[in-house]
Amino acid sequence: MKLLDRYILKKFLLIFGLCLIAFLVIFNIVDLIEKLDKFLKADMPSNLIALYYLYQLPYYINIALPMALLLAGVFTIGLLSKHNELDAIISSGISLYRVSIPLLITGVLISIGSFFFEDSVVIPTTRRRIDIEINNMHRRKYLQKTFFTNIMYQDSPTCNIVIGNFSTKNNIAQNVTIQYNDQFKLVRRIDARKMVWLPDQKLWQLFDYKVRSFDKNGTETVIAASSDTLIQFNLEPEDIIKSDLNPESMRYSELSYFIKRLQESGNDARKWEVNKYFKMAFPFTNFIVILFGVPLAAAKPHKGIAFGAGMSLLAIFIYYGFIKFGQVLGYKGILSPLLAVWLGNIVFLIAGGYLLYKIRQ
Repeated sequence: MKLLDRYILKKFLLIFGLCLIAFLVIFNIVDLIEKLDKFLKADMPSNLIALYYLYQLPYYINIALPMALLLAGVFTIGLLSKHNELDAIISSGISLYRVSIPLLITGVLISIGSFFFEDSVVIPTTRRRIDIEINNMHRRKYLQKTFFTNIMYQDSPTCNIVIGNFSTKNNIAQNVTIQYNDQFKLVRRIDARKMVWLPDQKLWQLFDYKVRSFDKNGTETVIAASSDTLIQFNLEPEDIIKSDLNPESMRYSELSYFIKRLQESGNDARKWEVNKYFKMAFPFTNFIVILFGVPLAAAKPHKGIAFGAGMSLLAIFIYYGFIKFGQVLGYKGILSPLLAVWLGNIVFLIAGGYLLYKIRQ
């Protein structure tokens, strides 16, 4: 690493560290003021409150990273320009491209690290924080749902399961209908009053059920069962629970496994695939904010650092809009899940590269 790279990177990392600390202090103070009455009502000891904020810290770091990087990139180039250092560097034959290389490489590394940081640190610590809120603060919004109604599940391409209601406390499903199809024609139907999950055997037990069979002419044959029976499905209780979960609360491997189970059973996993790819695409926000911040800070040096920061923030808000727009296109099936979540990144990588090209000197 050359002397110039070390100088620029040292200035950048110093500003980045100060911005990150400032954001974390602000976030935690605001959150403490908001939750102070809840801590007092729950009579939480100070050590548990400290543990709560320790678990919350990775989440805030993940949120603050893009903003801190944006300000660090803008202030680094802006200060170099303000002190005429940037002009001296460029007049010596070194282009802005070369000046921005250590910043852009840092952005790429932080983007890659951000994915693993969220998956390995943020999600597990967030779960522990939510456990504290459930057990000590009794936050209803985080209480795990234990009763599900009107469940429709495609267990395989030829088998559909409809459940009136399901309780996770005892893994009992009520008012169950199982439909078997052959070339889109109903060939058999099982109606059961109750269905119970047996975890040791990985089987479902049917109670008070009737089997209806239909021949090619549609003639119905009804068999009333006098005793319970065991039946195997791809469907498991965790599939019912996870179908109601927020994908953001699932790690990448957990989400991939859940998608695999959905696809094996013939269900449409498009929404979940969009969210899985989003987990990989969104961390590159950390690189894109630098890619936009550097040229905007250098393009109008006479307008000051505030102009570069303001324009960069505007660009990032538009970028977030593109990200959400791409997700909607993925949900609707207009674009493939992979292309949908990378649409914003592709557009803004091109736009950021163009800005960097336009201010070449």
